[in-house]
Amino acid sequence: MVSRNYFPARVHGGAQVSVMQLAQGLQARGHAVAVLNVDDHAHRGLHAASGIPEYRLRLRNLYLRGDHPAPTRIGWHLIDRLGDRMAADYRAVLRDFRPDVINTHVMAGIGTTIWRVAAAWGVPVVHRVSDYYLMCLNSGHRKKGANCTGVCRSCRALALAPARRRTPLVRHVIYVSEKIRSIYDCSDVFPRDVPTTILTGAYRPERPVAPRPDLLEPDRLTIGFFGRISPEKGLEQLLTMLRTLPGDSWRLRVGGDGRSDYVNQLKELARDLPVDFLGVQAPDDFYATIDTLVVSSLWDEPSGRVAFESGIHGVIPIVAARGGLPEMVAHGERGLVFDPDAPATLLAAIARVRGDRALRERVRARWLIDRHDYDPDVVAERTLAIYERLVEARL
Repeated sequence: MVSRNYFPARVHGGAQVSVMQLAQGLQARGHAVAVLNVDDHAHRGLHAASGIPEYRLRLRNLYLRGDHPAPTRIGWHLIDRLGDRMAADYRAVLRDFRPDVINTHVMAGIGTTIWRVAAAWGVPVVHRVSDYYLMCLNSGHRKKGANCTGVCRSCRALALAPARRRTPLVRHVIYVSEKIRSIYDCSDVFPRDVPTTILTGAYRPERPVAPRPDLLEPDRLTIGFFGRISPEKGLEQLLTMLRTLPGDSWRLRVGGDGRSDYVNQLKELARDLPVDFLGVQAPDDFYATIDTLVVSSLWDEPSGRVAFESGIHGVIPIVAARGGLPEMVAHGERGLVFDPDAPATLLAAIARVRGDRALRERVRARWLIDRHDYDPDVVAERTLAIYERLVEARL
């Protein structure tokens, strides 16, 4: 069976990498695939990085990105979550591409209007949950430096209530972790009779992972931090904790970027420490230069892509006990877990990775087996099985 699928997605990040690799996997199996995106201009053609056909639509809202005053932000959300300004654009795409299945991912800017349009056309929708957009205005389930334990009044009125009007239109929900499914279930975001699946992101290194030494330097541990540099990622707290260790026993390599003022603040904090800020790095290159990766997130990461990326590269992940991160490593089996509120637990994990060769060997051996679950071909096959069931039910 040949199916036609398209994948609405918006910003750039780990979720979008998974979308791209899934789309490529489906295309390689002979399926017609297209990606729908929003930007400050309209464009139709091939997506340069992936070679996937792309429908890029001009966002019909107050702004595309950037910092704005609170009234403007509220107006943006009212249009995004309650308005239907993009409906005609979505209908034009469906008329042209005629998909059998629509798989939605990152919804900010896309909005749930796409679900209403799809339902009117009789096209089943699969939604992959990799953030908190449907229940939270900032999609992060975090406010004033603290993780939310429920849904606040403003998010209930402007995010959750509008979402619930249309979540019954979704035919299958893919969650990236058991933790994010439990958070969504607690707020009854989707009707309980909607089928669900836990399916992580897809990842394959650009080139085969070369054999690596057990430790890059026998006398000290090379630690990595990789990804977006922003307060909720916990790099500032990581630097503070590392300061308590002897400077000749470790070094830290930071790959990624963020707001220049915040990055400069962290550089000043680390000025007398063995820390290198490297800027944006290719995953293959970065992981080859570290022994262990600390995922120091303070917010409830739905999954934590860098946790499984690093493990696949033979790096030992040390992850915060937040969101879906502990599921990625299964403490002691595919990495270690620490409590961000208890600095001693991170220091103990770092000491264990440095001093326990048997642990390092066991973790790497386990990732050699489990990397199969993250292979784009495997993820594509498991996702395709969901699509096929929906298309067959429709016929």
